[in-house]
Amino acid sequence: MTHTRIEFKENVPLAEHTTFKIGGPARFFCRPRSEDELVEAVRFAEDRKLRLFVLGGGSNVLISDEGFPGLVVKIELLGVEYKEGGDSTEVSAAAGEMWDGLVAKTVERGLYGLENLSAIPGTVGAAPVQNIGAYGSEAADSIVSVRALDRKAMKYVVLSNADCRFGYRDSIFKKDKDRYVISRVIFRLSNDGRVNIGYKDLAERFKQTETGALPPTLAEVRDAVIDIRWNKLPDWKLWGTAGSFFKNPIVDKDKWDELKAAYPDLPGFPEPDGRVKVSLGWILDKLCGAKSLCVGGARVYEKQALVVVAKPGATAAEVVDLSRELMKRVKGKTGIEVSAEVEWVN
Repeated sequence: MTHTRIEFKENVPLAEHTTFKIGGPARFFCRPRSEDELVEAVRFAEDRKLRLFVLGGGSNVLISDEGFPGLVVKIELLGVEYKEGGDSTEVSAAAGEMWDGLVAKTVERGLYGLENLSAIPGTVGAAPVQNIGAYGSEAADSIVSVRALDRKAMKYVVLSNADCRFGYRDSIFKKDKDRYVISRVIFRLSNDGRVNIGYKDLAERFKQTETGALPPTLAEVRDAVIDIRWNKLPDWKLWGTAGSFFKNPIVDKDKWDELKAAYPDLPGFPEPDGRVKVSLGWILDKLCGAKSLCVGGARVYEKQALVVVAKPGATAAEVVDLSRELMKRVKGKTGIEVSAEVEWVN
């Protein structure tokens, strides 16, 4: 391994590194900018028997008020490479690149596949972990492979799309979260594809009144997604938030039939395996009175019941208490056990 100059700091406040703007200090903190430095960081933790937490853009985590007692590794590997081949282009992006910056670059180059995932905060390395998705698209739709440090073997490996075991907001990187640290993600995007505007919000935005009208451009779809998202989500500069706090639950057909009989207006979205993804936002809003709820400085956002926001000075404990109350209300009204999309770090 080549010589590196990675710096390990102590007792670093984590609130400034997350979009919730909440969290106590990390016992140790470092910012690897190369694969060699990433190896050094992992060895630092293992040699000292420290827990290790990998941090990207901090947009999907809630850090406890006490902080994290181990090593926080903030990934800052950068670089994007393009390799054209026939009707597609392979895009290789380092894990520390900002996700929306990558989407913007691919749209500018006329590459189809990521445009519906515009304006999602966070880094490229976090995209496969969460299998981020929005407006009818998922990261898994375009990912060819993921390069990661296998902490068990202490070597870099390449996992194919199938190896990643992608699911709804899920992947092997969540199932076996202490094993892999992502360093690079490879996507295959179309040079001459079609925009995906089948999702309700986009379909309404681009409803054509004249037959034969041209479909929207990549840039127009990206602009529409950004506009729709920001009309639904709070201003990150004013509020602490991690976007959608919960996953939309997926239920079997019998449970769906039971819910639909009780609540005929409940929206549902069929899954390929016959199950149905249920709109948790609708349940929270219409059945649970969620939009009026607050605990201390934490409250449910008035425009979107799936989103929890934190006022300046709010604590992680208040956010957790609010989320538990929401989960309790959903269980009481529907019998559904709700799962958080946001990762709780303590």
